[in-house]
Amino acid sequence: MMFGNQLLAWYSKTMRKTQPKIVAVIGSCRRGNTFAMVEAACRALMGKCDFTVIDLRKTNTRPCNGCLRCDETGICPLRDDMRKILQKIASADGFIFGTPTRWSLLSGELKIFMDRLNPLASRETLKGKKAVLFAVGQSSKKNGKSVKLARDSVASFCDNAGIKVIKSVLAYDCLKASDVKKKSPAVLVKCAKAASALLRSLI
Repeated sequence: MMFGNQLLAWYSKTMRKTQPKIVAVIGSCRRGNTFAMVEAACRALMGKCDFTVIDLRKTNTRPCNGCLRCDETGICPLRDDMRKILQKIASADGFIFGTPTRWSLLSGELKIFMDRLNPLASRETLKGKKAVLFAVGQSSKKNGKSVKLARDSVASFCDNAGIKVIKSVLAYDCLKASDVKKKSPAVLVKCAKAASALLRSLI
């Protein structure tokens, strides 16, 4: 039997193994509104799960060259940061994907990242995982079709990969890097709630 500190150590070790793993991906090349939305979500997760943040500004991620070797081997031959990132994505239970709106689409940075996940998608490693999606753009909510389409482009990736989208949060009228904090603090609350909903769905 275990008593006192032994029991506490066993419990802590067990919790570390069984806690859901969530990976948050910031798909923007600037530290601005997308960053703020993902940051708000991560603050809601602190101390409650095992989470990792991937800031695409800081990663060395080359575009997929279309060699298709990963379809046969499950391994991408390109040597960059994606080798380690793929391991984190494969072991994750859920994701937070944040993107700015670019021509009514997801950002180029996030598209490159998602293309490089093909070694996992081709083997259905992502199937059954869950995600929340954040999209932000400069359009007003009244004319915000472009922001919705940006979200939809990420949702399309999730659908193809077999990832279930739990919730999405959209932010409008955000051009300057600090706009979402100054103009739409309620959006950040929604991001935190979306992250909590994701966590609940994984427990």
